[in-house]
Amino acid sequence: MTKILLVNPPIYDFAAYDLWAKPLGLLYLSSILKQQNIDVQLFDYMDRNYPGVSKQPSNKYGCGHYIQQEIEKPRVISNIKRKYHRYGIPSDIAENFFRNIEKPDIIIIGSIMTYWYLGIIEVSKLLKEIFPDVPIILSGIYATLCNEHARTIKTIDDVVIGSFNNFNPILKKYNIAAELTSNFTDFPCPDYSFYKNKEYIVLKTSIGCPFKCNYCAQYILNNNTYTIKNPLTIKDEIYKLTENNIQNIAFYDDALIFNSDKLIKVMLKSMIKDNKSFYFHTPNGLHARFLDEELAELMFNAKFIQPRFSLETSNTQEQKNSNNKVSNNEYERTIKYLNNAGYKSGEYITYLLIGMPGQNIENIKESIEYVHGLGSRISLSEYSPIPYTKDWQTLPQELKQDPLTQNNTYFMTLNKDYDKLIKLKEYAKNLNKQL
Repeated sequence: MTKILLVNPPIYDFAAYDLWAKPLGLLYLSSILKQQNIDVQLFDYMDRNYPGVSKQPSNKYGCGHYIQQEIEKPRVISNIKRKYHRYGIPSDIAENFFRNIEKPDIIIIGSIMTYWYLGIIEVSKLLKEIFPDVPIILSGIYATLCNEHARTIKTIDDVVIGSFNNFNPILKKYNIAAELTSNFTDFPCPDYSFYKNKEYIVLKTSIGCPFKCNYCAQYILNNNTYTIKNPLTIKDEIYKLTENNIQNIAFYDDALIFNSDKLIKVMLKSMIKDNKSFYFHTPNGLHARFLDEELAELMFNAKFIQPRFSLETSNTQEQKNSNNKVSNNEYERTIKYLNNAGYKSGEYITYLLIGMPGQNIENIKESIEYVHGLGSRISLSEYSPIPYTKDWQTLPQELKQDPLTQNNTYFMTLNKDYDKLIKLKEYAKNLNKQL
């Protein structure tokens, strides 16, 4: 039987936190491969509950800190006055796992943030030492958005760009009898069998996004497509994945409540009718424009915990510059619906972007006070430049040489108002404490 090893690498960064983080692409890939009689192994360096690893405490919803080890900063970001860490399962434990499995026919490494590629270098180097003649394939976000840079990693044999069906020529090259589809409606339930101590599960009801925000690359990563699954199929997947009393479910959708009459409303109504009880989470942020009164009530009754909405800015000119994703009137209407449904002040969260190119510092402060005044907690998302987006075209060339400079912490330090931005972050924290 053909054997494939999937690996989710460790993270190298200034900060990292497990906010319902799972390598969902690899989990879907595992299920698809197993359907075709492939023997799959997966090692997730970011599994906080891995057997034999010192357990980090979790909050009631399954989130918590990763194991971390301070390391020397790479030269390109050495001037940043913050500690740099390697996050994830220690390398000796990972090496022990790899040395005690049967030799795979191929190895597939996933990738997420473009500036986390140092973890890929660590893993691929180790795997080449253990399995010198086994092809190592890199896929995922970094592989797609920084393809040329990814191909410079000497221990990577092939790089797959974009969707699953782009694996097929590579699989054929290495005589792997499997064929992958990019049609999300055909995806089976993600494979969580590798996790012995699950505290939550993540999944998608849709793939892609119908919008093209200036700072986001989702339309690039998903070939400009947006596809939804049957909502009752998603419901069945949730029931299957929570059979062992898992209560926390996080959605990774980029447009979860878009087209809600055909998707999320149908699913929630059916689950409420079934008298099923979970805690739902929305780390990617919801599109405030598409919340209506009925959906707000469904979310409250289905136990969406601190639902997160994306506003980015309350400044109308900055909203216009960012494709008018949501207006202040639409946002205020959303808050009204949440309050009418039963949510109290402080029981919902709003994402604001901080550090965008050309962003006025006073506009950020006004946005913070605007959101706080409406009773929402504030989550400041530090802007980071993403290749191939509209914003990317406006950046100086020197920022495009090494993906490490795409790190949000690094990009923030380049801002002439950096000290003021740090003070605004503290200001937002203090306002949150008042709710």
